[in-house]
Amino acid sequence: MKEIKLKELEKSLESGIISKEEYKKKKKEIEEMPEEKQEKPKEEPQEEPKLKSDKILLIGIAIIVTLFAAFFGYRFLIEEPPTTIDELHEWNLKGKLKLDQGYLYQDVYSFVKFDDVWYTQFKSPQGSRFYDIQFRYGPKQVEGIRIKGSLDIDLFNNATEYYVTFNPTGNDFSHVTLAVADFNQHMTNIFFKSPIAACDKNETDACTDRPIITCDNTDKAVLYVKEANSSNVYYNDNCIVVEGSGFDLVKNVDRVLYNLYDMMEQ
Repeated sequence: MKEIKLKELEKSLESGIISKEEYKKKKKEIEEMPEEKQEKPKEEPQEEPKLKSDKILLIGIAIIVTLFAAFFGYRFLIEEPPTTIDELHEWNLKGKLKLDQGYLYQDVYSFVKFDDVWYTQFKSPQGSRFYDIQFRYGPKQVEGIRIKGSLDIDLFNNATEYYVTFNPTGNDFSHVTLAVADFNQHMTNIFFKSPIAACDKNETDACTDRPIITCDNTDKAVLYVKEANSSNVYYNDNCIVVEGSGFDLVKNVDRVLYNLYDMMEQ
């Protein structure tokens, strides 16, 4: 700025506008003037880098991916609990069930509990059929019961019919009926034998038209359900006898069935 003013001052001197004395005076004033600070050009405001926002976006994506991976990984690692008998057997064979839910009996038979009933899968002796059979009691619940006597197994295997007899004047008809119904279900569906309802004495109207059968007056296969204070199971040649009261009668029938299936010895 001083140089510009000095040049203008020289031009004024040359053109005679000012005298030499004025020139010298003004020149001195100009030279003694402080330098004016030049203003720096204003910088245009720059946009803030997007680094921070990009980082937040990446973190958000990473969190979402992690949550999805955790959710689907959990579903993959944690199997849904079994809801069918077949699924229970699958878990049982893999050792995933608690003992009160299922177990392998004798390392052969898979037993699973479903709706308070024990189920197992059984292949016919000929290997031509596969059955899902049910029991009210699992084998471990009845293996302490011993079956006395001996059964004519050839007679039983060859029989197409069998008598079911009981005391018609007994006091525990409901449990007798339940035990008989369970036995008949297995005999009809698996062993293909037809039951013949009988009584051990003719003292009620229900027994008027039924055969009167005990273990001593027939050579055909017989199931004899006896009400008694003590619980017993025994074979008498052609006769299967279960004795007891209440659910002991039902449990004893299951014990007989396990033996007839060759799952359990006498």
